[in-house]
Amino acid sequence: MRCGCFSRFLRPSNQLRSLAETRIFKIRKTLPRIVILGLVFQLALALVTGMGACASKSEGPEPLTYEGPYRIDLEAGQALPGTEVRYLGIGPHGARVLIDGHEVIRLSGDSIEAEARPHPTLKLRYVLRVYAYDEQALHAIGTMRVELWEAQPRVASLPSKSVARFTAPVTYRVPKGGVIPGTTVVFVGKEEGRAHLEGLPGYPYRNLGDSILWTGQVHPLVYLHATLRVLFIEDAWMTVLGTAEVWLSGL
Repeated sequence: MRCGCFSRFLRPSNQLRSLAETRIFKIRKTLPRIVILGLVFQLALALVTGMGACASKSEGPEPLTYEGPYRIDLEAGQALPGTEVRYLGIGPHGARVLIDGHEVIRLSGDSIEAEARPHPTLKLRYVLRVYAYDEQALHAIGTMRVELWEAQPRVASLPSKSVARFTAPVTYRVPKGGVIPGTTVVFVGKEEGRAHLEGLPGYPYRNLGDSILWTGQVHPLVYLHATLRVLFIEDAWMTVLGTAEVWLSGL
Protein backbone atom coordinates (compact mmCIF):
# COMPACT_ATOMS: atom_id res chain seq x y z
CA MET A 1 0.00 0.00 0.00
CA ARG A 2 1.41 3.32 -1.10
CA CYS A 3 0.90 6.49 0.84
CA GLY A 4 -0.64 9.15 -1.35
CA CYS A 5 1.36 11.90 0.28
CA PHE A 6 4.61 10.35 -1.07
CA SER A 7 3.39 9.33 -4.52
CA ARG A 8 3.80 12.80 -5.98
CA PHE A 9 7.47 12.79 -4.91
CA LEU A 10 8.08 9.30 -6.26
CA ARG A 11 6.75 10.23 -9.71
CA PRO A 12 8.31 13.43 -11.12
CA SER A 13 5.94 15.85 -12.73
CA ASN A 14 6.06 16.74 -16.42
CA GLN A 15 7.70 20.01 -15.48
CA LEU A 16 10.52 18.23 -13.62
CA ARG A 17 10.99 15.81 -16.52
CA SER A 18 11.27 18.72 -18.95
CA LEU A 19 13.80 20.47 -16.70
CA ALA A 20 15.87 17.29 -16.38
CA GLU A 21 15.85 16.70 -20.14
CA THR A 22 16.96 20.30 -20.75
CA ARG A 23 19.87 19.95 -18.34
CA ILE A 24 20.92 16.61 -19.84
CA PHE A 25 20.87 18.19 -23.32
CA LYS A 26 23.07 21.04 -22.12
CA ILE A 27 25.51 18.61 -20.51
CA ARG A 28 25.70 16.52 -23.69
CA LYS A 29 26.26 19.65 -25.74
CA THR A 30 29.02 20.96 -23.43
CA LEU A 31 30.73 17.60 -22.83
CA PRO A 32 32.61 17.43 -26.18
CA ARG A 33 34.12 20.86 -25.52
CA ILE A 34 35.25 19.75 -22.05
CA VAL A 35 36.73 16.56 -23.47
CA ILE A 36 38.57 18.49 -26.21
CA LEU A 37 39.95 21.00 -23.71
CA GLY A 38 41.02 18.13 -21.48
CA LEU A 39 42.82 16.41 -24.33
CA VAL A 40 44.59 19.64 -25.29
CA PHE A 41 45.70 20.13 -21.68
CA GLN A 42 46.94 16.53 -21.47
CA LEU A 43 48.82 16.95 -24.74
CA ALA A 44 50.49 20.10 -23.46
CA LEU A 45 51.54 18.33 -20.27
CA ALA A 46 52.86 15.40 -22.29
CA LEU A 47 54.89 17.73 -24.46
CA VAL A 48 56.38 19.46 -21.45
CA THR A 49 57.13 16.32 -19.42
CA GLY A 50 57.66 13.71 -22.10
CA MET A 51 59.98 15.38 -24.58
CA GLY A 52 63.01 15.65 -22.36
CA ALA A 53 64.91 13.02 -24.34
CA CYS A 54 64.68 14.96 -27.58
CA ALA A 55 64.66 18.50 -26.25
CA SER A 56 67.69 20.73 -26.19
CA LYS A 57 69.39 21.22 -22.88
CA SER A 58 70.71 24.45 -21.43
CA GLU A 59 74.13 25.72 -22.36
CA GLY A 60 77.00 25.25 -19.95
CA PRO A 61 78.80 22.06 -18.86
CA GLU A 62 76.04 19.97 -20.44
CA PRO A 63 75.91 19.85 -24.25
CA LEU A 64 73.20 21.51 -26.27
CA THR A 65 71.43 18.47 -27.74
CA TYR A 66 69.04 18.01 -30.65
CA GLU A 67 67.60 14.74 -31.95
CA GLY A 68 65.02 14.11 -34.63
CA PRO A 69 63.99 11.99 -37.63
CA TYR A 70 66.50 11.83 -40.45
CA ARG A 71 66.46 10.43 -43.98
CA ILE A 72 69.34 10.21 -46.43
CA ASP A 73 70.02 9.01 -49.97
CA LEU A 74 73.68 7.98 -50.11
CA GLU A 75 75.01 7.89 -53.64
CA ALA A 76 77.62 5.27 -54.51
CA GLY A 77 80.93 6.48 -53.09
CA GLN A 78 79.29 9.00 -50.74
CA ALA A 79 79.77 8.95 -46.95
CA LEU A 80 77.38 9.81 -44.13
CA PRO A 81 78.05 13.49 -43.37
CA GLY A 82 80.91 13.86 -40.92
CA THR A 83 81.66 10.10 -40.75
CA GLU A 84 83.68 7.41 -42.54
CA VAL A 85 80.60 5.26 -43.22
CA ARG A 86 80.41 5.02 -47.00
CA TYR A 87 78.16 3.36 -49.57
CA LEU A 88 80.36 1.41 -51.99
CA GLY A 89 77.63 0.24 -54.36
CA ILE A 90 75.57 -2.86 -54.93
CA GLY A 91 77.09 -6.35 -54.81
CA PRO A 92 75.85 -9.86 -55.64
CA HIS A 93 74.42 -10.31 -52.12
CA GLY A 94 73.29 -6.81 -51.19
CA ALA A 95 74.46 -3.26 -50.54
CA ARG A 96 78.20 -2.89 -49.87
CA VAL A 97 78.86 -0.48 -47.01
CA LEU A 98 82.16 0.55 -45.43
CA ILE A 99 81.85 0.73 -41.62
CA ASP A 100 84.85 1.20 -39.32
CA GLY A 101 87.17 0.34 -42.18
CA HIS A 102 85.40 -2.96 -42.92
CA GLU A 103 83.17 -3.75 -45.86
CA VAL A 104 79.84 -5.26 -44.82
CA ILE A 105 76.71 -6.30 -46.68
CA ARG A 106 73.49 -4.56 -45.78
CA LEU A 107 69.99 -5.60 -46.87
CA SER A 108 66.71 -3.73 -46.61
CA GLY A 109 65.80 -3.55 -42.92
CA ASP A 110 69.41 -3.74 -41.70
CA SER A 111 70.86 -1.12 -39.39
CA ILE A 112 73.54 1.48 -39.97
CA GLU A 113 74.84 3.22 -36.86
CA ALA A 114 77.66 5.70 -36.67
CA GLU A 115 79.20 8.31 -34.36
CA ALA A 116 81.61 11.06 -35.29
CA ARG A 117 83.33 14.17 -33.93
CA PRO A 118 83.91 16.45 -36.91
CA HIS A 119 84.82 19.23 -34.48
CA PRO A 120 86.21 19.12 -30.90
CA THR A 121 82.94 20.59 -29.58
CA LEU A 122 80.54 18.72 -31.88
CA LYS A 123 79.34 15.12 -31.74
CA LEU A 124 77.06 13.39 -34.27
CA ARG A 125 75.18 10.12 -33.93
CA TYR A 126 73.19 8.30 -36.62
CA VAL A 127 70.78 5.43 -35.94
CA LEU A 128 69.42 4.37 -39.33
CA ARG A 129 67.75 1.48 -41.16
CA VAL A 130 68.19 0.67 -44.84
CA TYR A 131 64.85 0.67 -46.65
CA ALA A 132 66.05 0.42 -50.28
CA TYR A 133 69.20 0.38 -52.42
CA ASP A 134 70.29 0.05 -56.03
CA GLU A 135 73.32 0.75 -58.21
CA GLN A 136 72.94 4.51 -57.80
CA ALA A 137 72.16 4.98 -54.11
CA LEU A 138 71.40 3.52 -50.70
CA HIS A 139 68.31 4.90 -48.95
CA ALA A 140 68.13 4.93 -45.14
CA ILE A 141 65.88 6.42 -42.50
CA GLY A 142 66.05 6.79 -38.73
CA THR A 143 67.26 9.46 -36.31
CA MET A 144 70.14 11.88 -36.08
CA ARG A 145 71.49 13.34 -32.86
CA VAL A 146 73.67 16.43 -32.53
CA GLU A 147 75.48 17.38 -29.32
CA LEU A 148 77.49 20.58 -29.15
CA TRP A 149 79.49 22.28 -26.44
CA GLU A 150 80.44 25.92 -25.95
CA ALA A 151 77.49 27.13 -28.01
CA GLN A 152 77.65 30.80 -28.92
CA PRO A 153 74.34 31.71 -30.59
CA ARG A 154 74.20 34.73 -32.85
CA VAL A 155 71.56 35.95 -35.27
CA ALA A 156 72.48 34.93 -38.83
CA SER A 157 70.93 33.77 -42.09
CA LEU A 158 70.80 30.07 -42.90
CA PRO A 159 73.46 28.85 -45.33
CA SER A 160 72.49 28.32 -48.96
CA LYS A 161 73.32 24.61 -48.64
CA SER A 162 73.60 22.05 -45.87
CA VAL A 163 75.29 18.66 -45.79
CA ALA A 164 72.71 17.38 -43.29
CA ARG A 165 69.44 18.77 -41.99
CA PHE A 166 66.68 17.56 -39.67
CA THR A 167 63.97 18.96 -37.38
CA ALA A 168 63.99 18.26 -33.64
CA PRO A 169 61.15 18.79 -31.14
CA VAL A 170 62.19 21.05 -28.26
CA THR A 171 60.73 22.34 -25.01
CA TYR A 172 62.29 24.78 -22.54
CA ARG A 173 61.48 26.15 -19.10
CA VAL A 174 63.23 29.51 -19.14
CA PRO A 175 63.77 31.39 -15.85
CA LYS A 176 63.27 35.12 -15.58
CA GLY A 177 66.36 36.77 -17.03
CA GLY A 178 67.38 33.53 -18.75
CA VAL A 179 68.02 32.81 -22.42
CA ILE A 180 66.08 30.33 -24.54
CA PRO A 181 68.80 27.69 -25.19
CA GLY A 182 70.35 27.84 -28.64
CA THR A 183 69.09 31.39 -29.27
CA THR A 184 69.74 34.98 -28.20
CA VAL A 185 66.17 35.45 -26.89
CA VAL A 186 65.98 36.56 -23.24
CA PHE A 187 62.88 36.21 -21.05
CA VAL A 188 62.90 39.58 -19.26
CA GLY A 189 59.77 38.78 -17.24
CA LYS A 190 56.00 38.82 -17.14
CA GLU A 191 54.33 42.16 -17.79
CA GLU A 192 50.53 42.56 -17.84
CA GLY A 193 50.09 38.86 -18.53
CA ARG A 194 52.54 38.89 -21.44
CA ALA A 195 56.09 37.65 -21.83
CA HIS A 196 58.58 40.49 -22.28
CA LEU A 197 61.43 39.30 -24.53
CA GLU A 198 64.76 40.72 -25.64
CA GLY A 199 67.04 39.60 -28.44
CA LEU A 200 64.30 39.64 -31.07
CA PRO A 201 63.78 42.27 -33.74
CA GLY A 202 60.58 44.28 -33.57
CA TYR A 203 57.75 43.83 -31.06
CA PRO A 204 59.12 42.48 -27.75
CA TYR A 205 55.94 41.02 -26.21
CA ARG A 206 54.27 37.62 -26.63
CA ASN A 207 50.93 36.43 -25.28
CA LEU A 208 50.12 32.86 -24.32
CA GLY A 209 50.12 30.77 -27.50
CA ASP A 210 52.07 33.30 -29.57
CA SER A 211 54.98 32.24 -31.74
CA ILE A 212 58.68 33.03 -31.30
CA LEU A 213 60.89 32.72 -34.38
CA TRP A 214 64.68 32.77 -34.30
CA THR A 215 67.29 32.01 -36.97
CA GLY A 216 71.01 31.99 -36.39
CA GLN A 217 74.30 30.18 -35.91
CA VAL A 218 75.06 28.31 -32.66
CA HIS A 219 78.35 26.63 -33.62
CA PRO A 220 80.92 27.03 -36.42
CA LEU A 221 79.27 24.05 -38.16
CA VAL A 222 75.65 24.31 -36.93
CA TYR A 223 72.80 26.70 -37.77
CA LEU A 224 69.27 26.72 -36.33
CA HIS A 225 65.82 27.88 -37.31
CA ALA A 226 63.66 27.73 -34.17
CA THR A 227 59.86 27.91 -34.30
CA LEU A 228 58.47 28.11 -30.76
CA ARG A 229 55.19 28.90 -29.03
CA VAL A 230 54.59 30.26 -25.54
CA LEU A 231 52.96 27.55 -23.43
CA PHE A 232 53.07 29.04 -19.92
CA ILE A 233 53.96 32.48 -18.54
CA GLU A 234 54.68 32.90 -14.84
CA ASP A 235 56.39 35.62 -12.84
CA ALA A 236 59.55 33.54 -12.37
CA TRP A 237 59.66 31.53 -15.58
CA MET A 238 58.24 30.92 -19.05
CA THR A 239 57.73 27.62 -20.90
CA VAL A 240 58.00 27.37 -24.68
CA LEU A 241 57.80 24.42 -27.02
CA GLY A 242 58.14 23.84 -30.74
CA THR A 243 60.77 22.70 -33.20
CA ALA A 244 64.36 23.47 -34.09
CA GLU A 245 65.43 22.92 -37.67
CA VAL A 246 69.09 21.94 -37.48
CA TRP A 247 71.41 22.71 -40.42
CA LEU A 248 74.93 21.27 -40.54
CA SER A 249 77.35 22.96 -42.89
CA GLY A 250 81.04 22.56 -43.61
CA LEU A 251 81.46 18.98 -42.35
